[in-house]
Amino acid sequence: TLEERLRRSNGFLRNLILSAVDGVIAADRTGKILIFNDAAAEISGYSVAEALAHLNIRAVYPGDGAREIMARLRSEEHGGRGKLKQYRVDVLRKDGQTIPISLNAAIIYEGEQEVATIGFFHDLREELRIQKELEKAQIQLLQSEKMASLGKLAAGVAHQLNNPLGSITL
Repeated sequence: TLEERLRRSNGFLRNLILSAVDGVIAADRTGKILIFNDAAAEISGYSVAEALAHLNIRAVYPGDGAREIMARLRSEEHGGRGKLKQYRVDVLRKDGQTIPISLNAAIIYEGEQEVATIGFFHDLREELRIQKELEKAQIQLLQSEKMASLGKLAAGVAHQLNNPLGSITL
């Protein structure tokens, strides 16, 4: 029946969102959280039950972050009206720690009316850690190259000094 197919389809979509590797959070216009998957719980430090019962989306962003994201979502400049693509922002964990994320977000409309927002949060901590290590290795490589060049220069200078001295001692 149509009702059974609809129920299966809704169940599949729910499992798809809850199983996503990135954090998925949806909130209504008041900021009440409607969807909060396990990855969002891992990033934020809030349990799924806690977030659904008590957390307001505004508490996820430090300072005026939620308002700034909504302003970007409503503009045409960041992926089109109602969309925000790969926006680098910090989120606030339950313990007060800030976590750098890449955010893809959208406003959900019914007709022209904004009814909710959905955000996909990709935790950037590991990527930023690897990037820092890479930069550190590049600096060390440059230092090694400088030292090698200095060694070659010193060897050349010593050779130049030894050549005239060698002819004097003969």
